[in-house]
Amino acid sequence: MPKRALPRISKTAGQEAIERIVQRRKDVRDPDLEALESRDPAEHPLAVIHHVLSCRRVPDWVTSNDVLDGLWVLAYVRLYCPHRPDEAERLEHELLELGRAMQIAMIRMAPPINVRSRQAVEHRLLRHRAFRLGLGRSERLERAHRLSRTPPESTSAEALWYDRHALALWEAAGQLVASRSRFDHLIDDELAECLIGLRRVVREMRWPLSPAHYSTLREIGWWVQEVVEALEEPRYASFREQLGELHATAAALAAEQYRARFGDT
Repeated sequence: MPKRALPRISKTAGQEAIERIVQRRKDVRDPDLEALESRDPAEHPLAVIHHVLSCRRVPDWVTSNDVLDGLWVLAYVRLYCPHRPDEAERLEHELLELGRAMQIAMIRMAPPINVRSRQAVEHRLLRHRAFRLGLGRSERLERAHRLSRTPPESTSAEALWYDRHALALWEAAGQLVASRSRFDHLIDDELAECLIGLRRVVREMRWPLSPAHYSTLREIGWWVQEVVEALEEPRYASFREQLGELHATAAALAAEQYRARFGDT
């Protein structure tokens, strides 16, 4: 399955991003800049990123612009400079978290990490958080972890729906999981991670049904919805075609479960 592609940036563009950060800091008289300049930023690009993250005695507009340039510097490092992959991952996470704290629009942070949407940037953030929780590098695992902590109480409408449809939901989820091994060549790492998460909770479900299992069913429904939404993307058209009626069945069950739990809001 394809690995995550790195953003394309030239050596010149990477050096220019470093220069913009340093010049911006000079313009506002960053009191910590001397320590950075003593290391020759052009020769130590990671030091520039560390400086952006740790030296915050500058106006917010400087930090915000530095985060965006810092992400491009990190892209440059990944392509052209010796580095430890784990350190690059950690720095990306810290830059994205700082960008979020500075209320930078997610879509502005998308190009330097080679994604195309606000949602994809948020997913990257959640993957980093999941990894730090020891859950694997998946935004879906992070969300599922939070969801699984929801207390097992349910409304009567939700309980009634489970009485009638829990088995159908579980069986449809199991069929989605099985489809991964049959059509592995038609999916990528993102969708595979989602199906792996779904497999985990499908295996956790126990019968006969009782209210103690509602939290597991909620998580199954959440993962099914994630798969269904992902399958709307054009890149999964062939996989969706292979699923046939299973796609529509899973979509309907996930939507019904959601309405039973939350109503039509």
